[in-house]
Amino acid sequence: MRAARNSLCLAVSVVTLVAVALPLDDCVAGKKKPTEICISFDELPAAQSFDEVDREAVTYLILETLKKHKVKAIGFVVGNQIEDSFDILGQWLNDGHRLGNMTYSNQDLHQLGIEQFILDIKAGADALETMLEGFGQKERYFRYPFLHYGSTVEAKKQVKLYLEEHDYTVVHASVVTEDYLYNLSLEKMGKVPDSAEYDNLLNEYVNHVLDEIERMEALSAEVLKRPCRHILRLKANRLNAVFLDEMLTAMKDMGCQFISVERALEDELYSAPEAYFGARGASYIDMIRLSDPDHLPAE
Repeated sequence: MRAARNSLCLAVSVVTLVAVALPLDDCVAGKKKPTEICISFDELPAAQSFDEVDREAVTYLILETLKKHKVKAIGFVVGNQIEDSFDILGQWLNDGHRLGNMTYSNQDLHQLGIEQFILDIKAGADALETMLEGFGQKERYFRYPFLHYGSTVEAKKQVKLYLEEHDYTVVHASVVTEDYLYNLSLEKMGKVPDSAEYDNLLNEYVNHVLDEIERMEALSAEVLKRPCRHILRLKANRLNAVFLDEMLTAMKDMGCQFISVERALEDELYSAPEAYFGARGASYIDMIRLSDPDHLPAE
């Protein structure tokens, strides 16, 4: 098991895919090419929690760490959580990051009707549009809440059609962590956690993220027959605010190179077809692997 570097305790309340051959220039002098990875955050301005969330503190720590590591990330906004947080979201755009829409209410497509979900996409877009226009961001990005793309053929088809007609780029995730569970553990420690418990959680969580990256690297070799450009999905919560520095440092140490969402989406992986109807939110590589054309729901 790897050991994450020591950290000060911060008391903050806060369907089938054609394999693409690897180009010759992807291997230089026998050395492994760096693992390219885009960092993304769900549920901006800050993920809701059982405890009170200090949105400004969470945002400050995340943005300062991204700046320190020279990372340009993308964050996905929940429309009804914006409230008076336009200044917070503006900080993301001012720092050169991208913003996208996660619908207005962040409700699950698997639980909402198709029409209601599409209305929720529109409402979320409307809540964010003025800000994106004001900052000159031309691209419109979308991420499905909970990475749930629809449990029926019709739901997936209708929502996908709507997004395409409105020029949305869906940002899938190739590396999915269980950071919400680790965040719950951090909350249980209180605002000033015991240092030993805190360091144990830090080590466990950073190792979890690194393990998931390695697992997806192996799965990419199996499914795509090549490395891919990854997109890591995190939540904008207290956990990732206080542990992000150690996480990004450990990722660099394991050979990761941070890239923009635009570069990540150039990978053919993210335009590949899939037919996954499982109940859990899965990595897009897992969705392709788990697609079974012989057992699709009836039209």
